[in-house]
Amino acid sequence: MGVAILAPVPADLLKSALETCASQGRVAFGTDAYDVFAKVDADYGSPLPVLIYPTVHYVDPDGMSRGGYACLRAIYLKLTQADKFGRHPDPSIRPSVTIVGSTPDTAWQYFWEVEDLHRLPTSHHVAVTTLTAIGKRTHLPMGHVPRGPIIVQGYSE
Repeated sequence: MGVAILAPVPADLLKSALETCASQGRVAFGTDAYDVFAKVDADYGSPLPVLIYPTVHYVDPDGMSRGGYACLRAIYLKLTQADKFGRHPDPSIRPSVTIVGSTPDTAWQYFWEVEDLHRLPTSHHVAVTTLTAIGKRTHLPMGHVPRGPIIVQGYSE
């Protein structure tokens, strides 16, 4: 069973992220979780599977989430440091909803970049309870909602 990154992403960004990835070949998500991605880079490298857990803090206008499951998959490429304003140096790879509109993009310290972002068929959604956080002995508990990216094992494609 392989290693992957399990990462929460707001569901309301995902349609735009899919479009950006399709047109630009990659998409960048903001993070302040430097330690997680530094460990990924040091211990596992790239490419590494990413399981996206759509969170519904605000809304899920496109029906991307399914409680308890990672519903999208991507391939981790790299971590990029933000500019002095907390923006990605290449705004074209940010989901367009984070750049256009009345709400400006959130300032971040870093951005994790992925390629091949895609929705998984429902039959291939990954139950969070089948994954184990690196350094732990038991699967993630029922009802676990990731609050930030974590490195997990137990994922098979």
